[in-house]
Amino acid sequence: MKHLRALVIKSLMITLVLVTLLTMFNGYPLLNTIFLSLLITGLAYVIGDLLILQRANNTVSTVADIALCTLKIWVLAPFILGAAVPFSLAFISALLIGGGEWFFHKYMAGTVLDEEDDLVGGH
Repeated sequence: MKHLRALVIKSLMITLVLVTLLTMFNGYPLLNTIFLSLLITGLAYVIGDLLILQRANNTVSTVADIALCTLKIWVLAPFILGAAVPFSLAFISALLIGGGEWFFHKYMAGTVLDEEDDLVGGH
């Protein structure tokens, strides 16, 4: 249940940023943007929150999320949105998402991840 709640929070955050920047300000299709945000949420949760955050700190995980999010938006957009997203727009979107990720990682570490999950290599 903790992971489901975390995924909903993360999904809402990413969707809000992408719908605002991509759809409202740049005219990309709404449903496609929502689909892109859900795909990014799933990938970012597994890579950034469950793998990197548990093995590194919040700063490293946030920077990794920004880099990965930029690449995911930039590379996946032509296939999902039907048009390329300029790298600068992908990067700005990722920076805004990264700002939210900083706080989301604090939530993850304090609420979702168990103490034993934080230990690399177990006891």
